[in-house]
Amino acid sequence: MFCVSVEELAFKYKGGFELGKVSLRFCESEITAVLGPNGAGKTTFLKCLARILKPLEGVVYIGNKELWSLSLNEVAKSIGFSEVEVPQGFNVKVVDFISTSRYPHMRTFWETENDVEQIIGSIKRLKLESLSQRKLEELSSGEFQRVIIAKILAKNPKILLLDEPTLHLDIKYQLEILKTISEITKEKKLVTIITLHDLKLASLFADKVVLLKNGKVVAFGKPNEVLTPENIERVYEVKVKVIRDKEAGMIITPLIK
Repeated sequence: MFCVSVEELAFKYKGGFELGKVSLRFCESEITAVLGPNGAGKTTFLKCLARILKPLEGVVYIGNKELWSLSLNEVAKSIGFSEVEVPQGFNVKVVDFISTSRYPHMRTFWETENDVEQIIGSIKRLKLESLSQRKLEELSSGEFQRVIIAKILAKNPKILLLDEPTLHLDIKYQLEILKTISEITKEKKLVTIITLHDLKLASLFADKVVLLKNGKVVAFGKPNEVLTPENIERVYEVKVKVIRDKEAGMIITPLIK
């Protein structure tokens, strides 16, 4: 079974924030949602896994290979990491932007039949046909978020690292995006790690959840085991009531009084 193993991972910014001694294991065909308040270290953790940030200590294994022993091309092929903004000076058509994800796979300047299939397939999967000829700067925030997901999927990576994939999306597209990510994770046996703020969505779509606070792991496991009133209060400093409904799933309600 293909897994990503994190052992005693530590990172520190000059400003003082620390991600401390994280040890976790993520396996194929599962979505893991990393949850926590603002500043908990969710994005920092993803960037360490994507080899954007280099840890001070610890090691990340991609399968049986150490992450920092891989070539940049191997990393680019294996890991799909989400971007959050339109790159400056890169106002191209949607289809051309998505096509750039195939560069690590290309041996010549021309796309192969397989490259084209991956690009068109991701556009269709994210229902972007009507936007494919639009420029990036013409898109809404929600439309651009869907384009980012399509670009990552067109790369056909083994690992998906998605930072708030539901950001700027209305409820319909939040559900559609997460359903698509879930289906592809199972179909292609991907290791998928996403950050979310919505505990309800995490309970619906994640196989495992990680609760982070101040750069430390508070809990890790299945949503119904981790998302308890005690753990949520400990991490978010808010009292909640957790209701489990057969049709609606997990309902998390803050207690005002």
